[in-house]
Amino acid sequence: MKKISHVILIWGGVMWAFNTQAQDLSLDEIRHQFYMTTLDYQHAFPLIEKLQTIEDPTALELAYIGATEAILAKPGWNVFKKVGHLRNSRDCFKEAVEFDMKDLEIRFLRLAVEHHIPKYLGYSKNIEKDKSMIMDNIAFFSNKNLPQEIADYIIRFSMESGLYSEEEVEQVRRAFQ
Repeated sequence: MKKISHVILIWGGVMWAFNTQAQDLSLDEIRHQFYMTTLDYQHAFPLIEKLQTIEDPTALELAYIGATEAILAKPGWNVFKKVGHLRNSRDCFKEAVEFDMKDLEIRFLRLAVEHHIPKYLGYSKNIEKDKSMIMDNIAFFSNKNLPQEIADYIIRFSMESGLYSEEEVEQVRRAFQ
């Protein structure tokens, strides 16, 4: 009986520490860890575990959960798992946008994810709407005080995605100078 109570006590401590770690994950840490997943999808596994433990996530946290779910759809061979991750991603983004329709970071994340998903899957329906909303409000993007690595990622995406004209790329650059 004593061993069982020790195991329960230790397990409770581990779960409390893990939950506290997720709750203490700052937005800048989430952004940085997500950026790392864009470089190597292996970083997505620990990130999604942390993000999924957040109680009552904000709209932006939901968007990062959705973006991370989309990255998890890349590896592996199991089509059902891939589609499941994409559905989770779509649902998280839908909820995030409903919570905060004007957040440019949420819209950018959804735009980037939808751009990278094969069009034939039908998960890329908001690209034009999100891009238009971002470009109409690009001046407000700089007010978000994004870390430099995220700002650079947004600029690089605008240059390499083929979604933006030269003038629009220049507008994006100016927003982050």
